[in-house]
Amino acid sequence: MKIKIGLVGANGFIGLELIRLIASHPDIEIKYIFKHKKKLEEEFNHLRDFGLDKYQTTKIDDLKDCDCVFLSLPQNESSEYLRSLFGKTKIIDLGSDNRILNQKLYRQYYDGEFNEDINSQFVYGFLEKNKSIIQNAKNVSNPGCFALCVQMSILPIFKQIKSVDIFAITGSSGGGKAPIVKNHHSIRSKDIFSYNINKHRHLAEIFQSFPNLNLSNFTFVPTSGPFVRGIFLNSVVELKDDIVDEVIEKNYKNFINENIFIRKQEEIKLSNVVGSNFFDLNLIKISNTKLIIQSCLDNLIKGAAGNSIECMNVMFGLRQDEGLKNLLPVYI
Repeated sequence: MKIKIGLVGANGFIGLELIRLIASHPDIEIKYIFKHKKKLEEEFNHLRDFGLDKYQTTKIDDLKDCDCVFLSLPQNESSEYLRSLFGKTKIIDLGSDNRILNQKLYRQYYDGEFNEDINSQFVYGFLEKNKSIIQNAKNVSNPGCFALCVQMSILPIFKQIKSVDIFAITGSSGGGKAPIVKNHHSIRSKDIFSYNINKHRHLAEIFQSFPNLNLSNFTFVPTSGPFVRGIFLNSVVELKDDIVDEVIEKNYKNFINENIFIRKQEEIKLSNVVGSNFFDLNLIKISNTKLIIQSCLDNLIKGAAGNSIECMNVMFGLRQDEGLKNLLPVYI
């Protein structure tokens, strides 16, 4: 019997990707889609003739009958739906509200309400680090796209890190569907600009996962690029001590071998990952204690919808790559 899925926020960019991924997953099917202002087919004509109208409901209580519900909502909007669904079904929240467990850290980077009773019942969906606890989780908070890209880049050597300086560039889809000025095509397509330098809320996730990192030894320059999808990351890492090449190579080799969607590439470029659930990386040694890690992922798939499907697979005892392994990158 297939796993019954509910969707809240299906009309956003990530929600649309969830619909696409669920449609090709052999073990899950949509039971309910919480209706937004319009029917999906009216707002998105490319979804016509797929019969999605029959799944749409305006009653959030209907989603209690699902095996798992995905929430894909802007900041501060998840709690409204959690009140009805919490404890009734498994939940995967792709929004930012339930990623941080520490109230002080939350207050430093977020301006919304912190609910310790709710947040403490979510497991952070960083699969490459937390798979064993995600397996038994009832509620998972999916990582932010920048945060996941950074964390995957440094996970194999995080204990040896002295400092990290990161320059990351993201496509316009990372800003969501809302038509704001900085994502306006006539502005974005001809420009590049940084924002929230050392203040981006995804820093809270990184510092939560790696307590040895903080603003004294970590800099982060998020930057908007003139393209739609993808995150391209350059991480300059200084290590505490001399580490021989063989140890670094072994750590990353094991990391890649243990995770089916991680690939080492000689050349890191977005066209190798966009449209897929892959995460590509490469290492360039600068000195005995310094190296550059280049990496990239599709912010809407491995950085969001794809990772959440991986989490769901693990929560329900399926193969982690089920429904995702045949997603080939879109080269052009």
